[in-house]
Amino acid sequence: MIVEVIAVGTELLIGQIVNTNGSTIGARLADEGFDAHHQVTVGDNLDRLTEAITTALGRADAVILTGGIGPTQDDLTREAICAATGRAMTRDEEYAEQIRQRILARRGSVAESVMRMAEYPDGADPLPNSQGVALGVALNHEGKWIFAVPGVPREMRAILEEEIMPRLRETAGRPTAIKSRVLHTWGRGESQIAEILDDLYQSTNPSIAFLIHDMEVRVRITAKADDEAAAAALIGPMEADVRNRLGDLVFATDSETVLDVIGARLAERGWSVGVFEVATAGQVGSRLATGLTDGFAGSTILVDSASAAELAARARSAFGSDVGLGVAAAEVVDDSGRQASLITFAVTTPLDSKERPMRFFGAGEHARSYATGAGLHLLRLAISERWLDIP
Repeated sequence: MIVEVIAVGTELLIGQIVNTNGSTIGARLADEGFDAHHQVTVGDNLDRLTEAITTALGRADAVILTGGIGPTQDDLTREAICAATGRAMTRDEEYAEQIRQRILARRGSVAESVMRMAEYPDGADPLPNSQGVALGVALNHEGKWIFAVPGVPREMRAILEEEIMPRLRETAGRPTAIKSRVLHTWGRGESQIAEILDDLYQSTNPSIAFLIHDMEVRVRITAKADDEAAAAALIGPMEADVRNRLGDLVFATDSETVLDVIGARLAERGWSVGVFEVATAGQVGSRLATGLTDGFAGSTILVDSASAAELAARARSAFGSDVGLGVAAAEVVDDSGRQASLITFAVTTPLDSKERPMRFFGAGEHARSYATGAGLHLLRLAISERWLDIP
């Protein structure tokens, strides 16, 4: 079953609001095993919104619209559904009176435009909104579902779970599941990872995709089957193959983060870590302080010309920690005609001390952001006794 999502609102197009509803709905559709081939964002324009709905109905079995069902003149989703399906608008008068009384009790007067939130296309089911005022819409038009939900995220989520997902499940007729396993890697670029896994990319079920986050390359393996257990069984052999090819480049799975791994390694050894940092302006220490429940001894931001090794030793001494991480000042260098920052990291542990320089394109905040992630991963490697395993 193919479900298309249409996010409505000019504010989404011009970047005033991030379209989190689209990602939320997309994730829920994937959880339930529904296909989503397109997501569309449309501004507050009746003709363009009507066209988007008509196009979606031509290529999907169901359409979910989010946004544009409030009380103002630019809330046009209901009108566009009517235009796309050739229907008139109707009003739930009983619900309109409930809205009137509710607002009178709060404000003492009611604008007539507010009553628009009790309207819906003729023949549709008005969907109750347990988190707000505007009614949702469920319309079965020529065998295809059209749903409309508010743009307010908590209202959208409530109607999606309580009203829309049950209808989609019933229409699909049988449970299906899409399951993904995400393997987090660090130490190789996306093109290198893609080359190592090149032949696996031809597989369609399960399939693989590559995602980039900071300097991490994430390999997502996705399978579709009748239920989660069957999907997991499809993922298993490919996951084993990917892990075998990438080896220690893989450091975490699914929702795990580098901070989770660092915390686990520190706990295993009963160690704590302190940080002295220059180039990263406190960002490494901040990430550790907010991401670790135990094992973080403290951090200090310095303006200092000391070496990374000296900073690591001083951090360990100052905080009485088992591990010291030092991030030296950045040296701005030329890298094939482009500005780059050369930043040296050092980690000292009860077992060893190592130092390592790394280049990052650009300078300032851009370089600091990437260096922060690199510092965390080099700390992870050091406390795992694999400091120089990844060149």
